[in-house]
Amino acid sequence: MSSTSRALPDDGTPFIILGADAVLAALPASPVQLAHACQALGFHLAAPATWGDELIAEACLERLVDYEYPSAVMCSCPLVTERLTRASTTLEPFMLTFDSPPVATARYLRAAFGSQALHITYAGSCPGANHDSIDARLRPSDLLDAFVESGIVLGAQPNCFDALVPLDRRRFYSLPGGIPARDHVERLANRASIELGGDDVVLELTQHLIEESPALLDIALHLGCVCAGVGEHAQRGNPRAGLLTIEPPRARRPVLDPSLQVDVTQTLAQLCENRAAAPEEPAPLEVHLAADVPPVLANVEERGVVEVADESAAVLANVEERGVVEVADVSAAVPVDVEESDIVEVAEESAAAATSRRRPLVGRAHASIPRHVNASGEMVPRASLAALRRALAHNARREARLHAAKERGRRERAVEMHEDLEHGVARTPFSHAIASGADLPRPVPPPPTRYRPRTMQGF
Repeated sequence: MSSTSRALPDDGTPFIILGADAVLAALPASPVQLAHACQALGFHLAAPATWGDELIAEACLERLVDYEYPSAVMCSCPLVTERLTRASTTLEPFMLTFDSPPVATARYLRAAFGSQALHITYAGSCPGANHDSIDARLRPSDLLDAFVESGIVLGAQPNCFDALVPLDRRRFYSLPGGIPARDHVERLANRASIELGGDDVVLELTQHLIEESPALLDIALHLGCVCAGVGEHAQRGNPRAGLLTIEPPRARRPVLDPSLQVDVTQTLAQLCENRAAAPEEPAPLEVHLAADVPPVLANVEERGVVEVADESAAVLANVEERGVVEVADVSAAVPVDVEESDIVEVAEESAAAATSRRRPLVGRAHASIPRHVNASGEMVPRASLAALRRALAHNARREARLHAAKERGRRERAVEMHEDLEHGVARTPFSHAIASGADLPRPVPPPPTRYRPRTMQGF
C-alpha cells in the first residue's frame, strides 16, 4: 500500500503524478513550472493525472455503446461509490465503476515502463489513491513545503519545456474527473451527459433512473471530487470549467499510446475490497449539531445550576431541570480538557439516569461528514442545507400569505363593483366626469379693426 513519506526512494526510478488539486495549489505558477520544480526536487518524470482521465473516459465510452440500461451513473470517484452504496447495493446495475484517475495514471506508467522498476508518488488528496500501484502519497501542501525546504522557487522555473521532454497534457475524450466529454457521449453512445447538483442529488439521481432517460449521470462534482477541481483551491463558479481554463486546448486525436492495453474497469466488489484493505488515516474529530438545534457548548437543561467551590476548577455537567451539583473538595473534581472538537459530558449518577430533552450532539470524523459544493465552489457541511430549506419554507409561507391577501382584496373589489351595478350607481372615472376643453362653448372674439367692414367701424 502507499505511504505518505516525502523521502525519495533508494531503489526504483522516482516518478510523480500531479493531481488536479496539486496543480491548483501551485497557482499562479503554471503546470509547466510545477513539472520543472518536481524535476529539481529529484523526480525523473512528472506525469499529469489527465492521462488517467483519458483512460477512464475511453473505457466508459466503450461500455456505454452496448450498455443494457438507458441510464448509467459514472463512478470513477470513491466518494460517489461510497455514497451510492451507503445504505444498500440496489443501484449497482446502473453504476459504471472504474479506478480513480491517479490509479489509472499509475497503471499506464507501469505499462509504459514495464521493464523498469518505478517508484510512483502521487501528489494530491484523492481518497482513491490507496492502491498497490502507487508507492507513496503527498498532499499538495506537503509538496509545496518540500519545495520551500529545498530552496526551489516555483515562479523562477522555466515556463516552457526547454530541457525536459514535453508531456502531452491535452485531453481528447475526457473532462476533469474522468467523465467523457459531452460531444463524445452524444455521438458514440447516443446518450445525454447530465451533471447533477441539486440539494438532494441522490433523489434527483433516482428520478432520472425511474424515468429511464438515456443519459450518463455524474454526481462527482457535487460530492466534492478533487480530481474534478473541487477543493480548497478550486476556481470560482464551476470548478471543473475553471480547471479547464489552465489546461492546454483540446486535442484533435487521442493523446495516449493505443498499443498499451490498460484495464481501468473495476467491479463494485473489488472497489469495496480495496477500500476495506486501505489503511485509514487519522482524521480530526469535528462536532456537528443536529440540523434543527442551535449550537450550544454543553448539553445543560434550563435553570440548571453548577456550584464549584474553587473558580479554578472547571467541570461540565449535564444537569436536569432545577438540579444542583455541588463540588465540596477541589481535589475530588476531575480536571477535564475541553476542546472545540470534543464532546464531554460529566454528570452525577442521579442526574445521569434522567434523559435530556435536548437532542444529543453528534461527533463524526472529518472524512465521513457529508458535504456539498455551493455556487461559489466552496465545500460546506451538508447540515447547512436544512437551514436553507427552513429559509425557503419561510419565504414560501410568506408569499402564500401575501397572495391570499391579494386574492381577498380582489374578491372584495369585485363584490363592490357588482353591488354598485345592481343599484344603478356606476363609478365614473374622474377623467370622464369633467368635459374636455373642446366640448365647452367659447366666446368668439371680434375680428381685428383692419378687417372689419365699414359698417362696423364705429363699434
